[in-house]
Amino acid sequence: MTLKDIADLAGVSMMTVSNVINGKTSRVSQKTRDKVNAIIEEYGYVPNLNARSLSNKKSHIIGIIISLDEKDVLLGTNYFENPYVSTMIGAIEKELQKNEYFTMIRSVSKNADIISLLKNWNVDGIIILYPAAGEYMAKLMDSVTCPIATFDCELNHPNLINITSNDEKGMYLSTKYMINHGHSAIAFVADYKISHVLANRFNGYKRALEENHITFNPDYVYEYSPSYEGGIQAGHEIASNSSPVTAAVTTADICAIGIMEGARLGGYRIPVDLSVIGYDNLTLCQYTLPKLTSVSQNIPQKAKLATSLLLEKIRTGSVSSSCQAALDVEIVDRQSVISLY
Repeated sequence: MTLKDIADLAGVSMMTVSNVINGKTSRVSQKTRDKVNAIIEEYGYVPNLNARSLSNKKSHIIGIIISLDEKDVLLGTNYFENPYVSTMIGAIEKELQKNEYFTMIRSVSKNADIISLLKNWNVDGIIILYPAAGEYMAKLMDSVTCPIATFDCELNHPNLINITSNDEKGMYLSTKYMINHGHSAIAFVADYKISHVLANRFNGYKRALEENHITFNPDYVYEYSPSYEGGIQAGHEIASNSSPVTAAVTTADICAIGIMEGARLGGYRIPVDLSVIGYDNLTLCQYTLPKLTSVSQNIPQKAKLATSLLLEKIRTGSVSSSCQAALDVEIVDRQSVISLY
C-alpha cells in the first residue's frame, strides 16, 4: 500500500492524503479525512519515516546525552543503573513518544563526542543529563545548531533550555525537618565539592543549622560519593565510631539507602539510632525498610517541561515562555525519621 494507492481508492490527490497523514487538514473536509483515515486503517498503512525525514528535513529523533566524567569512564561506571538517570530517561521518553518522537541515547565524556555524534546522526534536538561545567557548555552552545535542553546547568545562556530545582532550599528543608524532630547532631553525606548542585545543597544544610543556632561541625560532614557505595561507607563510619550523630541528610536517595545499610552493618537500628532523609523522591523510596523520607524535586515535571520546551523550539524556532525555569521542592514524609522529643 502506497500513498498513490490510498489516493486512488479515496478519489483524491496524493497531496490531500499526505496532508491528512501529517495533520495539515485545515483545507480538507471532514468527509474526505474520514474516508482517507478509513482506508489507512483498513489496509494498515504505515508512513515511511525515512521518506518523511528527507522531505521535511526533520528526523523526529531526539538525542538523550548522558555526560560522563572521565573518571567514571575509567572506572567503567554504568550510569544506566543509576535510578535517577533511568527515571529521568523514562519520563523524557514517555513525553517524546506522546509527541511521536523517537529517542537515541548515548553516554559521552567530552563535548567533542557530542559534536561528532551530531555530525553523524540527524537529530532534531538533544537533551543532556549531567551537563558539564559552564565553560564547556558555552563552547557546545557555539558549536551545535540544533536546540539543546538540559537540567541543573550552571550556564545561563539565552538559547539553552535549562530546567533546575531549588537545590539549596531542598537541603534546607531536609535539615530543618531533622531539627524540627529534635535532632541537632546532623551529618551531611556527599562530596559537595564535585559540582555546583551539591555545593548548593550543602549551603542549604549549613543555612538551616545557622538559622536554628546549631554550630556547624565539620566532623559531621562525610565527603563520600553520593552513591550507594558511598552511603554504605558513611553509614558504617557513623555507627562504628560511636558518633553523637543521630541523623543524616544526603543528596540522593540511593546514597540514603546506602547510609541505612551501612549503619545497620555497624549495629544501628533505622530510624531508632539514626534517622535518614534522601533526595529525589524516587519510586524506590517506597520499597525500603523503613520507607524513606525524601526531598521531591518532581522529576517527572522537570523532564516533561524540558521536553515540551525543546519540542516547541524545534517546531517554532522559539519558546513562548522563558528557556530557564526553576521548580520548587518539598519534603515527602515516610518512616525513616524518628522524633527525639
